[in-house]
Amino acid sequence: MVARTILNIFMQNTPFPVENAIARCTVRILAGIDEASLNSVGTGFFYKVVHPITNLSKTLVVTNKHVISNAKVVRIVISSAEDLSDVNQYGQPVGRQDDVINWSLAGHLFEHPDAEIDLCGIDVTLPLGNILHSGRQLRAMFLDSTWLPESQDLALVRDIEQVLVVGYPNGMWDQHNNMPVARQGVTATHPLAPYQGKSNFLIDVAAFGGSSGSPVFTYETPLFRLAHGGLTPGTRVQFIGVVWGVVEQALSGELKQVEIPAVQTTVAIVKASLNLAIALHSRAVLALDELVFPGITAGRG
Repeated sequence: MVARTILNIFMQNTPFPVENAIARCTVRILAGIDEASLNSVGTGFFYKVVHPITNLSKTLVVTNKHVISNAKVVRIVISSAEDLSDVNQYGQPVGRQDDVINWSLAGHLFEHPDAEIDLCGIDVTLPLGNILHSGRQLRAMFLDSTWLPESQDLALVRDIEQVLVVGYPNGMWDQHNNMPVARQGVTATHPLAPYQGKSNFLIDVAAFGGSSGSPVFTYETPLFRLAHGGLTPGTRVQFIGVVWGVVEQALSGELKQVEIPAVQTTVAIVKASLNLAIALHSRAVLALDELVFPGITAGRG
C-alpha cells in the first residue's frame, strides 16, 4: 500500500514522521541569466530516478518550465549535518550546515516533451553527491515514482480530498531554518480527472508568485481508508500534483487560467484571484524518468 511504502522509505533514514518528510522535499529556487541577476523565484522538489536494472540513480529538482524560462543559472540552498538523528527540540539536526549552490542549467535540464505540460527537472546529482562525499547527510527527502497513487488506490480517490501544498509563496520561507511554508486545503475538482480535458485539476488553495512548482499531496490522518471501505490507524500521503497556475477573474468578469508569475514585479490590480490554484497531475513526472533513463518505463515492467 502506498501509505506503508512512504512511511517505511522515510523511517529507514530518519526518526521523523511523514509530515516532516514532505516539509523537507522542497527547495527554494532563484533563477536568472547569471548569479547577479536571479530575479525569478519558484519552488522545486527533489525527485529521484532509479534505473530498475543498473540501479544507477539521478536526483532532479523538479519545477515548472516558466520558473526557469530564459535562465542560465539557478540557486538553491541545501541543508546537511553529520548526524540527522541528533536533532534539537524543533526537529532540526544539530550542527546543520546550509550550502548555497549556484548551478548551471546547461547540460542539466530535462524539459517535459509536451509543450503544454509546464514541467521540467534539473539534474543536481553532482552537487548533492559532493555534500555526501564530504561525510555529511542530506536533510532532504526525495520523492520518486512510488509516491504516485497506485492502481489499487485509484478507486479510493474522491472528488473532494484534503491536500497539503508545500512551497514558497511570494518567495516566503523560513530562512533561519531553511524551511518552506506548508498550506492546507481541498481539491476543487477530482484530482485524477482531466479538468477541461487537460492534465490538470483545481485545488482550493491560494497561490502566489513563488508557488510555481509546489508539490501537492493528499493527506489522510489519523485514520485512512482501505479498499474494502474500512478504516485503519495511520497516515496516508500521496503525491498527486504540481502547482503551476491560478484561476483569475478579470474586471470584465472573464475567467482565465494563467501561469503564476515567477518574476517579482509591481503591477496595477486589474484582476481578482479566486484562490483556486491549478495543478498538473503528478504522473506527468514519469516523462522525466524516461528522459533521464530512456526505456526505464519498459524496464519497470
